[in-house]
Amino acid sequence: MKLPSNHRRTLSLQGLSILGTFIATFAYAVAGFALNPGFFDAVVNNNDISKLISLAPIVLGVFGISVIHDAAHQIAASKSDVKIGLPVPLPSLQIGTFGSITPLRSFPKTRKALFDVAMSGPLVGALVSIACMISGISMTVHASSDALTTFAVVPAVIMKTSVLVGSFCSIMAPKVMALPASQLIPVHPLFLVGFAGLISSALNLLPIGRLDGGRATTAVLGRRSAYLVSFATLLFLAIAALTQTSAISIFFGLLVTLFQRNAEIPMRDELTDVDDARVGVYIFSILLTVVSLAPFPGGPAL
Repeated sequence: MKLPSNHRRTLSLQGLSILGTFIATFAYAVAGFALNPGFFDAVVNNNDISKLISLAPIVLGVFGISVIHDAAHQIAASKSDVKIGLPVPLPSLQIGTFGSITPLRSFPKTRKALFDVAMSGPLVGALVSIACMISGISMTVHASSDALTTFAVVPAVIMKTSVLVGSFCSIMAPKVMALPASQLIPVHPLFLVGFAGLISSALNLLPIGRLDGGRATTAVLGRRSAYLVSFATLLFLAIAALTQTSAISIFFGLLVTLFQRNAEIPMRDELTDVDDARVGVYIFSILLTVVSLAPFPGGPAL
C-alpha cells in the first residue's frame, strides 16, 4: 500500500531528525571522553575503535531520558483523551538533544487536559535526570583511582553552569567547586547523562509557544496572557544570547522561533480554570527551570 505524500514527508523528517540527534548525541559523548588521556591515546594514536564502547552509556542514557519523556506524554495523552503525533527529536550540538516536537492531533477537551499532557514529559524527564546526575556524582566521589581513569573528563566549570547542578556538587563534592574553572576532573558518565537530560527538560519547560512550558502556561494563565509571557521569554532569550554569548540560548532560541513559537491549537473549553494543585505544579516547574538554567554564582551561562 502506498503511503500519502504528506505521511512520507513526515516519516522522512522524523528519520532525518533521529539520525541528526544520534550524531549530535554521539558527539556529546565524544566531547565527554575526548579529554581522557587513555581514551584519546587509544582512539587517536592507536586507532583502537573498541574504546568507543565507552561512549555507549552516555548515548543510550541521553536517548533513554528522551524516550521516557515522550512515553510520559503518550500516557498522559491517553488518559486525557488527547491524540498526539509522533515525536520529532531536535539535535543539539551542546547536549545531544533539545528534546522533541510533539504535535497535538486533536483538540484537548479542557485546560486541565492540555496541562497534564504538557507537564508530564518534562517533569518526569527532569526527575529521572536529577536521579542520574546525583548517582553520577556519588559514583564519582566514591570511585577508586583506577576507576576514575576510565571516566569521562570535563572542565570543573561545568559544575557552575547551573544553580541546581552547582548546589548538588557543593553538597556532595565541595572540593570540586573550589577548583579553577579550567581544571579537568573525571566524572561518571551518568552525570553527563543527567546533566543533558536536566537542561533539555528545563528548556522544554520554558513558557514559549508550543513548548511544553508554553502549553502549560496557556492552560494556567489563558491564551492572551500566555502569548505575552511567550513573547517576553523569547525576548529574554535573545538578550541572553547576545549579552552572555550563550550557545544554547542562540541555537535553542532559533529552533523555537522557527518551529514552536506559535500558540497552541484551541481547547474545547477554554473558560474553566485548572485547579490549585496544578497551579502549584506549574509554579514548581517555573522554579525548576530557573534553578536549572541560571548559572551558579560565579559561573558562566550555558
